[in-house]
Amino acid sequence: MKCIDFFSQNYGNSQICKLLQEIPIEKQLAWEREVASEHSSGPVGNEEILCRQIFSPIHYDRETNTLTSTAFDDVSNKGMSVNRWKYTSKNQIDQAAIIRAENHNILNPDKPQRSFNGAVRFVCKDIRSITVRTEEDASPVRGCAVYDTADQNDRSHADICQIVKNKAHARSVRLSIRDLANKFLSECHFT
Repeated sequence: MKCIDFFSQNYGNSQICKLLQEIPIEKQLAWEREVASEHSSGPVGNEEILCRQIFSPIHYDRETNTLTSTAFDDVSNKGMSVNRWKYTSKNQIDQAAIIRAENHNILNPDKPQRSFNGAVRFVCKDIRSITVRTEEDASPVRGCAVYDTADQNDRSHADICQIVKNKAHARSVRLSIRDLANKFLSECHFT
């Protein structure tokens, strides 16, 4: 199976990362060098800037000025959506996020209202450098992969997926991503 076949067959699956974890890590990593969508601009490069939209209250606590522990949970199940900076702009990210928050608020009037705070940025190679130690391997293994999952309406879309199965490792991956985001916020604040 090719990368594009896997992502096409599982488009919209809220557990796509769990399905990926059933595939050998070597294949998951090889798929990063392939396109995952017919709308692809090409595989995500190591030097690319990736932007993650951050919403209150699910990702960010305004009172404490910190990211919540759940800000990066999507990495373990449906894929953590990011935008590839070279195929978008701040205005496009902001507009898409505002519409997303408005749609959520309309469809979920009984839930806490969401608002868009801004985006945090990562360099792809920093995400790809997150590693964990497993019992099977003496040396560290990659914790997540980045796939170009562009769609018809958003050429810049990509997903960060956790590729290790163990729950403790999953937590370590999410905390490492949160550390990268907090580092960005401490230096630059939201974009």
